[in-house]
This record gives sequence, C-alpha cells and structure tokens, in this order.
Amino acid sequence: MERKKPRQLYLKLFWTYTVIVLCIVLALTIYFISVSRKHMLEANIEEMERMNQACITYIDETEGIADYIYKDLYRSKSKLEDLMQYLKLEPDAYEEYYLNRYAATSDLVYEGIINFLTEAFDAYPELEQVELISYENFQMTRCLPDQIFYPGRDGKTRLAKLQISSYKQEGKLIYVKEIRSTDTMENVGCMIFTFKGEEEFAKIQEDSDIIQTVICSEYDQPVFQDVCVENWGTLLNQEKYYQEKSMTDQYTVYSFQSKDEAERIEIRSFLTIAGAGVVAVILGILCIGYYVRRLTTRVGSILNAMNEVTTGDLQVRLPVNNSKDELDMIACNFNDMCEKLELYIQKSYLAEIEQKNAQMQALQSQINPHFLYNTLEAIRMKAICNGDREVGKMLYSMVGLFRSQLKEADVITLGQELDYCKQYLELFMYRYPGIFQYHVECCPELLSLPIIKFVLQPIAENYFIHGIDRERQDNEVWVRAEKQGENLFLYVEDNGYGMEEQEIEKKNRELRENLPDRGEKKSIGITNVNRRIKAVYGDACGISIESGNPKGLRVTITIKVEETL
Repeated sequence: MERKKPRQLYLKLFWTYTVIVLCIVLALTIYFISVSRKHMLEANIEEMERMNQACITYIDETEGIADYIYKDLYRSKSKLEDLMQYLKLEPDAYEEYYLNRYAATSDLVYEGIINFLTEAFDAYPELEQVELISYENFQMTRCLPDQIFYPGRDGKTRLAKLQISSYKQEGKLIYVKEIRSTDTMENVGCMIFTFKGEEEFAKIQEDSDIIQTVICSEYDQPVFQDVCVENWGTLLNQEKYYQEKSMTDQYTVYSFQSKDEAERIEIRSFLTIAGAGVVAVILGILCIGYYVRRLTTRVGSILNAMNEVTTGDLQVRLPVNNSKDELDMIACNFNDMCEKLELYIQKSYLAEIEQKNAQMQALQSQINPHFLYNTLEAIRMKAICNGDREVGKMLYSMVGLFRSQLKEADVITLGQELDYCKQYLELFMYRYPGIFQYHVECCPELLSLPIIKFVLQPIAENYFIHGIDRERQDNEVWVRAEKQGENLFLYVEDNGYGMEEQEIEKKNRELRENLPDRGEKKSIGITNVNRRIKAVYGDACGISIESGNPKGLRVTITIKVEETL
C-alpha cells in the first residue's frame, strides 16, 4: 500500500479549513450587510418621521402665530375699533376718522390697525403678508412688511379663489380669520394671513435625498411638492414605498421613500464590510497555513521516526510539546513503545548473550564439560563403592551444579536458585570442615517467583575467594530473600575480611554505571551478575555492596518481580 506524503495531508487540511473560513466569512459578511441594511432602514424611517414632524411643527407654529395675532387684536379695544372703522368706511372717511382720533389723544400717539400689523411683521419674519377684506364693500387691503399697504383691491375675487377646492398657492400657508363686531357678533370682514413655507420646507427636505415630502391643503391641493415627486397621488398605498402621513386642521403632510432606497447601504459601509471580510479571509488563511504546517510537521516527524524504527533504530525519540493533544499522546506512546521494545530486545537477546558469556566463562576449560561431568559421576560411584560416602556427597553436589549449568533453562524459580546456592555452599562445608557455616532464609510464598539463574552462586564464590578467614572457627554466610512492593531483595552477608570504604564506594559506582570488567581475565563475579540483572530487569535493578555489622560484607541483589520472563 502506497503511503501518502505529508504534503498531501497539508493540502487536504489547508483547503478544507480554507473553505470553512470562506464560508464563515461569507456568512458573516452577509449577516453584517443585512444588519447594516436594517439599521439604515430604521435610520431612514426615523428621518422620515422627523422630517414629517418638522413640517407639521412649522405648520403648527404658523397657525399658532395667526391665532395669536388674531386674538391679540381682540385684546386691544382701540385697535379692534380702528379695524372695524377701516372695514366699514371708505378710504377718505377712514383717514378723517384716523386723524380725529389721533388729534384727540393727549400724547398725540394713536395706535391703529396699521401700527398693529407693522408690529406683527416685525415680530414674526415668517409672516409674508396680511390681507384685510371688508364684507360690506369687498374692498381688500394688502399689507406687507415695512409698512407697505395696497388698499383698494378686489376682495370678492380673492375670497372666491380661496373657496375653490382646486385653488392652491404653492409655497404659501394661508389662514383666514373672520372679523366679528363685538356689539352685533356679525362678520364684518376677514383677515387672511399668508406665511412663507417653501424656503422652510426646502430646508427640511435638503437633509435627505431619498425622502420626498408633499404638503397639501384641506382639499389635497399641494402647496409644497418636492421636485423629485411626480404624480405623488399614485404613490399612496403602494407597497414598494414607506409612507408617513400627518394632519393639522388645514394641512396634510405626506412623506415618501422607496423601500429599496431606504434599505440601501452606503457604498462606503459596503466597502468597509467587504474589506473587513477580505482581511479576515487573508488572516484566516495565514493562520490556517501556519497551523496546518505546524501540524503536518509534527505528523511528518512521527512518520520519519516510524521509518527509522523499521530500520532497527530504537533510540529515536519524538519531542513532546505542552499541547497535550492527540499527537502528544501518540508521541508519548511511541516513545514508550520504543523503550519497551528496546527493553524486550535486551531481555530476549542481550540477556541471553550475557548468560551464555557467563556460562562460557564459568566453564571455560580445555576439558569438555560433558566429559568432565561423566568423569565426576564415575568417580562418585567409585567412591560410594569403596565406602567413602562423604566424597560421594561432595561429588554429587558438584555434579548437580554442572547439570544445572548445562541443562536448566535460563529462567528458574527462586527455590531452584536457592538450592543451587546451598549445593555450592555445602561443597565448601566439606572443604572447610568445622570453620564454616551457612544459613538460608526465605518465605515459602516467594519460592515460586521467576528469576534468572546463577545470581547467588557467583556472590558466594566471591566470598570464598576474598572474604573467608581460615584462621577462624566462626566463618558464616547468611542468604536471605524478602519482597518489598514490586521488588525482590536477595541479601548475601558474611563476617569475613570485608572491604575498605573507598573500595566499596568505587565498586558501587562501577555497578551503578554498569561498567564492564576491564581485567585481563574476566570472571563470573559481581560485575557480570550485575550486568545480567540490568540487562533483564532494567537499570533500576542490580547489585549494591555495603559493610557488614560488625565486619564482613553485605551484598544486596535487587530484582523486579514479574509473573514471567
């Protein structure tokens, strides 16, 4: 099966995440555009309502001014009487009346209708003109600011125009107020107030390009119409337009705006959202590229490490980051696997090699081991036949040791190992009769534990070579086994010569560092046993030495307890 290259994984992840980012950014862009359209619509509707209300407010203000001027006239008896005379009398007769009243005042100050209207024009700049019409002779006087008056006009025609429903005066707000006599309550004339409207409405309208306003009289005749609106009456009740309608006693304000125009966002806002989306996509792609490259680099390092393992290199190790993700778990498991494989190989092969080397060193001789074993057996039988049973026992113990070296498996039970050790120690009891004793202590439940063979006999042999004092009668060796947690401890303690503390420290350092025996003649002593134990059970196990109490040496053998080896 062809393996995919890491580059294929990079491209697959890169394009997958890129498509996801594009979809997310596109969805967010559409969402923000939709939100912007909604906000724009709300703002335009609020603006339309504001403009409509501004028009209504101005109309209410002009109507209020007309009402105030009209009511203020009735609050001054002399001005009202002057107006009554102005409406009833001919111009020459009124002028005589005016002069007589003026002369009759003590301070020579007479305030008539002329002064009243002049003050009104000064107080209210939006008031354009006031027309006075007499119902008795239908004479009309047109009054303008700056004391400009045009009497003798045709009031009947003017009234007739105002009563026609199709009549309109664009850009003007007109209010008619009836003048009644305070004595008879009969209508003697009227006042027509005309206010400026076009400039004010145009000023309100210029705040928006998409909102159109139409102001109509009570007969729906437009007195102000936005130039953008044509056939405005057809826009009423159309679904594609938002509408706002407000009314006063005499005027109605209509405001319109297209739904499409109201929801349309500005090009600057659209470019801002689109630009933000493009920037988000670019940043997302850069982050994706960095993340995916980092991820595939880690995957590539795992693949390279696996390829190195296939070549037999078990020393390779993967770096473990602090991400604590699945790849870190794979790296940790991979490293553990390599360590366990290496340990397994050491147990299966290196331990076997060490065991064979120890056997070869122990049995290295010019005499064939099998020939020596058969010869010793023949000598033992001859000794028994001659009645020398003690020599027979010695030969029997020696034959048992040779048999265990040649035929037993590399892994035996602790009980078997203790038996071999006792057989070896018995040989030296025969060799040193009366001056040597040994003691073996072990709990029965520990006898079935598996252990590599010949870990005790070389330690005991080392004692007989370097530690026993033949001049004494109390030479002793104690062999003891105990289990603590997952470790099995074997103790070999004697009361012999012992070693100097410096020599003990040096030897322990060599044993910890697992240094090989560098002597010209290698032996199957403590060093070789230590190397075999570490090869099988790991560096945490092995041999350590300490001084005995009060003298001698105490050798501690640490072995990991396992079900099988």
